[in-house]
Amino acid sequence: MLCITSLIAQESGNKRIILIESLGQKANSTTGSERLVWLDSLSNVTKFKKEFNYDSILQVTIAHAIKIDSIDIAAYHTSDRINYHNNWLNKPEIGLAIFEKFHETYKYRISPERAATLFIDGGDSYDFSGQKEEAIKKYDSAIAKASLVKNERLKAIAMTYKGYVLSDLGFFAEASINYQEAAKVFKVLKDTTRIIGLKNSLSILYSQNNFFEEAAGERAEGMALADKAGRYDQLVSFYFNAATDLKKQGKHADQIESLKKGYETSIRTERIQIYEPIFLSGLAVAYAQIDSLKTAKNYLSKLENTSPDYTTGQNEKNYKQALKNIAYAEEDYTNALRFGIQHLELEKEGQSYEEIQDAEEFMATVYESMGAPEKAYGHYKRYATLRDSVSSIQKVKALTYYQTLYETEKRDARIAEQQKDIALLDAKNELQKQWILFGGLGLLSIFGLVILARSRNNARRRSQRQEKFTQELITAQEEERIRVARELHDGVGQKLMLLTRRTKETGDTSMEDLASSTLNELRDVSRGLHPAVLERLGFTKAVEKLINEVDASTTIFFTNEIDNIDDQITSQAALHLYRIVQEVLNNMVKHSEAKAASIQIEKATKEIHAKMSDNGKGFTLDFKKDYGGSLGMKTLQERAKILKSRIEIESKPQGGTSISLIIPI
Repeated sequence: MLCITSLIAQESGNKRIILIESLGQKANSTTGSERLVWLDSLSNVTKFKKEFNYDSILQVTIAHAIKIDSIDIAAYHTSDRINYHNNWLNKPEIGLAIFEKFHETYKYRISPERAATLFIDGGDSYDFSGQKEEAIKKYDSAIAKASLVKNERLKAIAMTYKGYVLSDLGFFAEASINYQEAAKVFKVLKDTTRIIGLKNSLSILYSQNNFFEEAAGERAEGMALADKAGRYDQLVSFYFNAATDLKKQGKHADQIESLKKGYETSIRTERIQIYEPIFLSGLAVAYAQIDSLKTAKNYLSKLENTSPDYTTGQNEKNYKQALKNIAYAEEDYTNALRFGIQHLELEKEGQSYEEIQDAEEFMATVYESMGAPEKAYGHYKRYATLRDSVSSIQKVKALTYYQTLYETEKRDARIAEQQKDIALLDAKNELQKQWILFGGLGLLSIFGLVILARSRNNARRRSQRQEKFTQELITAQEEERIRVARELHDGVGQKLMLLTRRTKETGDTSMEDLASSTLNELRDVSRGLHPAVLERLGFTKAVEKLINEVDASTTIFFTNEIDNIDDQITSQAALHLYRIVQEVLNNMVKHSEAKAASIQIEKATKEIHAKMSDNGKGFTLDFKKDYGGSLGMKTLQERAKILKSRIEIESKPQGGTSISLIIPI
């Protein structure tokens, strides 16, 4: 049985809670696949909501999906559960255990697409738990699975997360390559959220190499997009990373201001419990480092007294960092050393080179203050080794950067010198210039003819490319329509059928009528998106059925003479011809004001002849030109080209309209 929490009983008037109660009751009172439908809906309605026992609901949903052998649905919700523990509860170690158990048990029964999502969330668990090399392996597995099913979006997400880890480990060039490849995909998909995330990642990458100006530029663009789109979670990350940069540059007042803005923004998100301990510890450290001990201790007190989770688990290292800095500011070197050792060990588990470097430098500073130079030297040596390994990369990047500037300046100087030489030559050889001019005019005429010919060829090629693009666009549109129609039929349609049956059992006629009419409307939409009748009956019967439906719903009297051409054309050609007939019939009904119309499709030796005519009001030649430029007519023309046919229109005012095609077989 499901338990949604006592909050439902206390707020039973709330529409969302009423919906959750209803879904819970239906899930408890049904079995088999029907129960899974209700559990799936319940999981989505309560998604990431701790107050509704979301984790418990997920566990019940996953267990039932496995029970009835719906492994992909179980994998889908398992990914959500891992994500929930990683990003909402800040307990990636639990997310990791969930991933390893599920993947080990069902890895051979999951579809590639579901496996890709599972590997992404599992990779996050490894990353957040400090196992970064293992995280990279999981992201690589996600990329491989996504590539199998050509899911570019999932592939790009995995590449982005892999870039995060590579950047943390100091492999900046490899991280940059992953970011660039992911960016290409997200720009095509117009995925604003992911584009903003990549802006943040690039700003971090620049910052790690001390290119603060470039980092600030990327960050400003990302923050503008995030603010406009209301992506407060991403704004929080931008503010925190800006504070990190400002600290590196010694701008402590600006650093604190950025931390405060990030803290204020985090209150507007649904994950305040994740962000608050990070900002409280960050502000405690920042104030301790400028000797504002009273303010630092105030933030530390709030950190310690808000929730036990704020000082343990994933938040422990931030807490220890705050403790060690406050102790050092108080000149309590014993505790500064104790907390510094604990913090260093925690950072080593995380494997982030920058944080380890800072922790080593702090230890060297403490030992030096305690009068223990040998121990200070050991930590300083490790700090310097890390710093120099990064610096060598920075030098290569800086050298490349300035070499590019130098080559650009050198090229510009060479061009300017050449221009001076040309001007001097012209002044000394005016006569030669005139002869060159006359000869040039002759050559120009020849070149003009060549250029004109090339221009025409280029125009023809551009036209061909445009036609190819338009035809590919139409084909892609049809594929997308088919996909959406099938999803409506298999997903929403099935649920509406279930709802219709359930309302019949209740005896509520108004609800039954509403459910039935909604189902009929959905079927109409699905048929409009993709004529499934083509696959069931074939082209000839499908067109006859289409004509009869239009005939029955309008005052136009339709006649038709249609030969059976099902064995003469491919399924793709049949779809395009069906769409042409459908568009022409729509135009007749909307614009022709006709009393009668006829559709003829005849099979010849090596051709199919199609003619659609009406006795309506027709149109003039000028209107025909405009009509030919309309979107609907352009689509007809492009579909005709796909069929290697040509569409011809004959019309005159009050003389009706006739549209003909000759399609080679």
